[in-house]
Amino acid sequence: MGLLFNDNNEINEKIKNEFGNLDNHLLAIKHNDIKTGLAKLIASNLFYTLDSNRTFILYFSNKGIHEEEMSNSLKRDFLFMPWNEISSFDVEVKNNKAIIELVHIGKRIGYEIPFNGTIFGTNKDNLKKLEAKDWNKI
Repeated sequence: MGLLFNDNNEINEKIKNEFGNLDNHLLAIKHNDIKTGLAKLIASNLFYTLDSNRTFILYFSNKGIHEEEMSNSLKRDFLFMPWNEISSFDVEVKNNKAIIELVHIGKRIGYEIPFNGTIFGTNKDNLKKLEAKDWNKI
């Protein structure tokens, strides 16, 4: 939903105001594994469509991952996931996207990081920087 209501300037301003720089962020789309996606599709086509198009700002600091869902407004606070609560963190890079899967306090969370698109243009460069810095983990 955030794709329709937010532009790059608004997103960048939110990140700069909150964290001071733009180097450690990625813009992501919710990613469901095949089993979860299929179950949601069977349960309801509308729910699947809405759930699959949720867009997030992810900011990686030395303390953990900060996540904010983009919707009609960027006036919410970031949700914080400390590194010590993340038991698994995997990144799989494909042609035009990367898939980040992590387990936070026992819950599997998946993000798709597109490299192409209006608001996703900096994702590829930022992903390389974050990988080189080991995601800013301590």
